[in-house]
Amino acid sequence: MSDLGAQDFDYCIIGAGVSGLSLAMQMMDSALSDRAIVLIDGADDDDALRTLSFWSAKPTALDALVRHRWRTLELHGSDGPKTIELRSEQYQTLFFADLQRECKRRLLESRRHLVIEGRARSVEERDDHVLVTVGDRTLRAKWAFDSRFKRGELGVDTARWHALEQRFRGWVLRTPHDHFDPDRATLMDFRAELPAGTAFFYVLPFSKREALVELVTLIPAEPEPLFEKYLASVLGLREYEIVAQEAGVSPMTEQPFEPRSSARVRAIGIPAGRLKASTGYALTRILDDNAAIVRSLSVLGHPFERSADSSFYRALDAVMLELWEREPERVPGIFAAMFGRSPDRVLRFLDERTTLLEVLQLIAPLPPTPFIRAIGRWIARRLDGVSPSSPG
Repeated sequence: MSDLGAQDFDYCIIGAGVSGLSLAMQMMDSALSDRAIVLIDGADDDDALRTLSFWSAKPTALDALVRHRWRTLELHGSDGPKTIELRSEQYQTLFFADLQRECKRRLLESRRHLVIEGRARSVEERDDHVLVTVGDRTLRAKWAFDSRFKRGELGVDTARWHALEQRFRGWVLRTPHDHFDPDRATLMDFRAELPAGTAFFYVLPFSKREALVELVTLIPAEPEPLFEKYLASVLGLREYEIVAQEAGVSPMTEQPFEPRSSARVRAIGIPAGRLKASTGYALTRILDDNAAIVRSLSVLGHPFERSADSSFYRALDAVMLELWEREPERVPGIFAAMFGRSPDRVLRFLDERTTLLEVLQLIAPLPPTPFIRAIGRWIARRLDGVSPSSPG
């Protein structure tokens, strides 16, 4: 590939998903604001519904885009309903389309930046730069950040690591009469007419007449009948308009991934292991990783300095995935028991921000037997390189 005629940039972001868009935003809001960025958007998803939910006790880089926040949550497990009152944390939701529009608007306002609609055909590394081709255009950048991800190319070693999938299907509903409480969201409702623990709904009301109802399953299932039955029998809702829909699949694996793709290419997002294995949440982990990239570029001149992922939390994720996979009927009771003590601490734990003492305090009320079995199966998986054939 020839360098002749290539357009020069400091940073090339390949993929305009959550990680690529938010990285561009964080770069523009940092000491790197005078650097030239090219964003390659290969997806045809402008204005498509895609909700991004997370929790935080402090401001984030995307605060201005948050659509709604909740401090009161509900959890419906095997022992009935439980109300969760958050003190420091807030559960929050934003729409991907808002992030997409705002990021592209800001990039296009500056003549130093560029947004290209199309897919990167090749990425070729040179001694001090990277060449990226998109269609008949050649782009030259000092550093490239690659968020491209295909589930079939994940490459999980299933002999050693779990490889579950969360399947999402969501509907934004509008009702003719007041029906929802916009101050109260349902975090997990396991009344989904599927084998216990293999599916749950969550409900995020944006107003008294509009809410997102999302179904999450760990097994293949036809979502529409489950959705209609849940609305009618659980929410008591029969009159409504579906104004938007979303669907997706995300991997659940504790296998570690190397963010450094090569000397001048840095993986971001899912390929960098930013999806939390046991929950499927990713946004705050992506923002933290992006912040590490910005700091590393600003201070060291390269994007590779970051804190190592915790092997302790990866082991905890592996045990939880073992339960999701082999004893899912235990999971509703486990979440109910955990949230019964300190909900804010549970969310910090799921974000890997708790001390060892806090982890022990969370684990204390949980039934030990299923965890002992899960730990035994996990150790066998790692030692033998194969999955045990029976629960044990």
